[in-house]
Amino acid sequence: METKQVKVMFLILSVIMALACRHQSEAQSPVPSPEACFAPIKSVKGCPEALERVKYGDFKGLGKDCCHAINGLPGDCFPIIFPQKPFAAYFVKRHCRGQSADFS
Repeated sequence: METKQVKVMFLILSVIMALACRHQSEAQSPVPSPEACFAPIKSVKGCPEALERVKYGDFKGLGKDCCHAINGLPGDCFPIIFPQKPFAAYFVKRHCRGQSADFS
């Protein structure tokens, strides 16, 4: 029975080593800083306030310029801007697609 225990321990150790090596070899993309995410939004008058209202379902303040700033953000910025609202990015992008169509 001792050889069976050795085989099981060897198997467990092999799995742990494989997982540890795999994790180290994967490159992770850098997360943008909150300042870099909010800078384009802050540059548009009324856009930060409009995004704050979006958290409560009010999309009226999202105009063409604000939508342009939002559409230029990398996807990694949305969890920073809406940390507790994972679906907000979808609704904002959807609203902004309609806004850009309205102003074309």
